[in-house]
Amino acid sequence: MKPYIPILNTTLELADCQKEWFLDETYHCWCLEDILYTLKATTPKFQRMSIFVPQAYLNADGTVNPEGVCGAFNAQNAPVVFENNSAGYMQMPHTWLGGPRDEAPKYLQRGMVYVTCGSRGRESRDQDGNLCGKSPWTLIDLKTGIRFLRHNAAALPGDMSRMVSVGWSAGGAMSTLVSVTGDHPDYLPYLEQNGAFMDESDAVFAGQIYCPIIDLEHADLAYEWQFQKDPENEASPAGPAGTFTPFQAALSQKLAAEYITYFNSLGLKHPVTGEPFTLNEDGRSGSAYDYLMACLEESVGDYLSRLDRGELPEKYTSGDYLTGNYTHLVDAPKPDDGPEGKDDVGLHHAGAAVAMPPLDGGMDGDKPSGPPSLGDLVSRPPKGVPYVGLEFPKVEAPGTDKTGWLAWDGKQAKISDLDTYLLSHRRRMKPCTSFDTLNMDSGENQEFGTPEQDYIHFNADIPAALESLKEAFPEEYARYYESWAKVRGDDALAERRRLINPMGYLAGDLSVCAPAGHYRINVGACDADTAFIVSMSLAVKLANLGKDVEYHLIWDKPHCEADYPFEVCDWIEKLCQ
Repeated sequence: MKPYIPILNTTLELADCQKEWFLDETYHCWCLEDILYTLKATTPKFQRMSIFVPQAYLNADGTVNPEGVCGAFNAQNAPVVFENNSAGYMQMPHTWLGGPRDEAPKYLQRGMVYVTCGSRGRESRDQDGNLCGKSPWTLIDLKTGIRFLRHNAAALPGDMSRMVSVGWSAGGAMSTLVSVTGDHPDYLPYLEQNGAFMDESDAVFAGQIYCPIIDLEHADLAYEWQFQKDPENEASPAGPAGTFTPFQAALSQKLAAEYITYFNSLGLKHPVTGEPFTLNEDGRSGSAYDYLMACLEESVGDYLSRLDRGELPEKYTSGDYLTGNYTHLVDAPKPDDGPEGKDDVGLHHAGAAVAMPPLDGGMDGDKPSGPPSLGDLVSRPPKGVPYVGLEFPKVEAPGTDKTGWLAWDGKQAKISDLDTYLLSHRRRMKPCTSFDTLNMDSGENQEFGTPEQDYIHFNADIPAALESLKEAFPEEYARYYESWAKVRGDDALAERRRLINPMGYLAGDLSVCAPAGHYRINVGACDADTAFIVSMSLAVKLANLGKDVEYHLIWDKPHCEADYPFEVCDWIEKLCQ
């Protein structure tokens, strides 16, 4: 029996669903849920969206109330927040009000239309069991969803010319790509195959980008550049907790050095002074290093100022924070999540709560045939089946003395150096290699796979590093080189990499597409999923191209929608004035 998947619409005309809107009195909004945005869906469970609009914007019969006002907006000029739910490049459902990863309420309270969009991912399979969600299909689904909304603009409140893309982690990568590559002709054949409205636009007005996992073909190099002094890693989707072998230590140094060469080839300039950005050979000096440290110092200075002004939930002072005279909640030690402690499901992407499958069936009526994916765990259960949330346990932990590496004079913060900060405050998360892993078993290895081969190597720089280590580590060379060498000359793989790397598009001809004009890029200063310099490079490149860019490292925030309350809404309101 095929699983039951709730789908509201039988056509792609939302005017046909006018009577299906229902009022949620808790959130004071009208809801149109479980909308299939393409009739060519291969994995319909994940190719759906839901639309939520402030109560004032619709009449009871589902028609738009042009006089409706909420906050600073009305039914005609309200910005449309388009949030993708992508995580770990996995298949992910759209969210629901009050469910895990739900961000709708803050936008609705401020008078914005909110759309949550699901998409296929690296493990998606069609009804015949064929893999169908590899690069670039997550992005294609989201572009298809945007074109669907524009096609139905007359039936919806909100101003589609003020669409703001939002996402975090792999969703941050997708938000970057949606924002940078609007209407790019490279994607047209894929969009047509996906059943998109080819006469509509998929360009957006602005992009809110949280913790983006981008530039995957250079991510291993960047990670070793940042964490080169830390030989220990925690359990993560990239592997179990461990300590470097001599081979990994040597490989890390090779990749870190190669990143310096790559970064200096980008031709980036200081967004204010125009000074060329470079990393010196030591990797810990140069104008780009100084700028990154200034961003970190601005981050902690902002945090300490907010502490002293009493604007944060924490009740201790900046002095208490510096000396460690406080306690705070941290994640409780986790039991092994997979073989040797590896987090195979990727629960650190889940957000505040995770749905656990009911004992008598799966999400949306789909009986699980194996370990559930993250997309299954956070999918809405069928009507009548209670939602069971799992809150990650927290424990109280003492603060740490930071005066050895952090100084604060009440106005300006100073961090001694990057390595001491990382070793003292945010250790390495992933092993070496971190994205294109030695065992070829990461999410990124799966993202770049094919329908015939689920996991493949993809980093074209690692083969040269392995060759340089052949004499010193012959056993490791024999074990790894042959499979990595296949990356060279694989034109189809190169194309899959290119289609989801925004840095390449930003270096190309943007006159053929319609990139967004406004970007806000936020990354947790305790995010170790990728290197800080990756998002910094994105922000600087956009600024160099004349885009309106805000870049923030948010102090003590991990890999998440790193932000201070409602500041994303303040930013959107400012843009739409």
